[in-house]
Amino acid sequence: PIVVVGMAVNPWCGRARKALAGAGVDHHYLEYGSYLRDWRTRLALKMWTGWPTFPMVFVRGQLVGGAQDLEKLIASGELTRLLAA
Repeated sequence: PIVVVGMAVNPWCGRARKALAGAGVDHHYLEYGSYLRDWRTRLALKMWTGWPTFPMVFVRGQLVGGAQDLEKLIASGELTRLLAA
């Protein structure tokens, strides 16, 4: 139910994945190229979601934000509640 959309070499994407692993939460990672490769796909994702940066973290199909937003959800226990719903 959790999908992290990111790009190669972006440290924030790794940070989000480590936060989920540290919390023991299974997730699926979708990587869309490096800074120069697959930029069209990434631009389309940004336009579709309205979210300007990577990673994009989706819980049950709903965008919840980026790495820092995810860390706040984990720390507050809100992520557990979202997954239980």
